[in-house]
Amino acid sequence: MKQQTEMIDQAPLLSPRFVWKLTGAIAILCLLTLAISLSGRHFGQSMLLAGHTIDETPVEIIIGNDVLILPTNVIRFEKSRRSGIHDTIDTYFTWPGMTGYTTQTRDLFNQTDSADGLIFAHLNQATMSKDMTGRFGPIYKRLVEGSPIAGPGGLVSYRIKSGTGYASELLYADPTGGTHPYVVRCLVDNPSESGFTTQTGCQRDIAIGEDLSLTYRFSINLLEDWKRIEADVRARFEAALSASL
Repeated sequence: MKQQTEMIDQAPLLSPRFVWKLTGAIAILCLLTLAISLSGRHFGQSMLLAGHTIDETPVEIIIGNDVLILPTNVIRFEKSRRSGIHDTIDTYFTWPGMTGYTTQTRDLFNQTDSADGLIFAHLNQATMSKDMTGRFGPIYKRLVEGSPIAGPGGLVSYRIKSGTGYASELLYADPTGGTHPYVVRCLVDNPSESGFTTQTGCQRDIAIGEDLSLTYRFSINLLEDWKRIEADVRARFEAALSASL
């Protein structure tokens, strides 16, 4: 009896088998904690980017017969951030600068009550033979009424007739442009009032490449700088086309 008691007293409090199980459980808990930490970090970063990306890897975009090379961070939608054939592509840029999303420009891209400092551009194969400038004489001039009114940056504005589908817009044109002037349409909330509140309300389309239509939008607050914007947009996409050659 005494010997049995001594054997019990001398037995280890924790068996080797139990120690191994406990060690394994602790290891699993550590791995789970690490996984949760990493996934939380990744999720937090994804939330912070809100669909944007800081990746500047070049992407080859093929639309019809045209090929463009654009950095990933100027392409708006994740599904389009791949090289290959596309029907359309949506992009966005800071202005001035015509650069994509970065951590430094995050607040600019995430603003909700304004689009100042941004240009949105949509690319697709042209479906019309003339761009907005080419449509001024044969189409737009037939849709306006009244005398032109002086606008920002040397432009003049035209009121568009009701019932044309453009009643909530004003047409701006460069009077020095002859028969093929710079032309842009800008939204207004109420055509009978002079105030503008639609932040990305100015839209213009131009022909680029072999058979591309480029429609770009910007805040009416930037309309004063239409010449610089037009030059910068053209230069940015002509460079993207040239990069593929």
